[in-house]
Amino acid sequence: MIIPTPLKLGDTIAVLSLASPPNKEKVERGIRYLINRGYKVVQAPNIYTKNKYLAFTKEEQVKDLEWAFRNPEIKAIISTRGGYGTHRYLDLIDYQLIKSNPKWLIGYSDITALSLALMEKSNLVSISGPMVAVEMAAEEGISNVTENHFWPLVENNLIGQHLSVNVDGNAKTFQSGSAEGILIGGCLSLFNNLAGTPYFPSLKNSIVVLEDVGENVQHVDRMLSQFKLMGMFDAENGINGLILGHFIDAWEHADLNDFTLNELLHDIVGDYKIPIITNASYGHQKIKSSLPLGAKIRLNTHDFGLEII
Repeated sequence: MIIPTPLKLGDTIAVLSLASPPNKEKVERGIRYLINRGYKVVQAPNIYTKNKYLAFTKEEQVKDLEWAFRNPEIKAIISTRGGYGTHRYLDLIDYQLIKSNPKWLIGYSDITALSLALMEKSNLVSISGPMVAVEMAAEEGISNVTENHFWPLVENNLIGQHLSVNVDGNAKTFQSGSAEGILIGGCLSLFNNLAGTPYFPSLKNSIVVLEDVGENVQHVDRMLSQFKLMGMFDAENGINGLILGHFIDAWEHADLNDFTLNELLHDIVGDYKIPIITNASYGHQKIKSSLPLGAKIRLNTHDFGLEII
């Protein structure tokens, strides 16, 4: 896997709309945050264009993405927001161009599909982390915890860093242990939708991390069950570890007929003995960990830690 060069103050960051159209005021607020952090910022040509619930046409989105990767002055790319649309243009991207010009891609939610595709097709490590018109644009300011668990990832050498998926103090161990593997995952619904396509990485011997928002318990059940049927929890070709973050609006709206997350895991994972963390500080909430998708990590449930190796 290719790990981009660490950022240094004064570097140029490109802001792109890679999924749905952003709020201009929020983008401007997020850009001010980056400038105050000490970075130069450039905006993609089509950053405010709107195409119904998409930022703009898939051809224009790919053009902006390749413009940012091709430009040697740009050292990182941060999406304005998530939403919808990244899966629509994965078949149009010049993955060799990106592989030849590696740099940080930062975002989460719908950006999951793009991160997975770049992992599979360009061997690129990306960051599932805060976005310009979301966390960086928060009126009350970005959470100090979120901030402090993001910038070290991209401003220092990645190998050797120790991360935590318990920065909010709510993580729990479902099955204890430690394991090594490539960190793969992101937003569960996007992860699920990409399965079976040429843009989905191999899950064998990986560490999978998943979260989501707006999906009910039955939807989470169905998607995790699909991964069981795909062999995710098979002894021969399965994963080495599982991290489940926050599933916002799932169990908050559950009723007495809904299974708990632990009950789902008992039914779906069965006797497959791998380390499993639940309620990890990863997802759509304000206080969270940022994670390097595509990096090789060592997971330890004892301290909810990830060591990048």
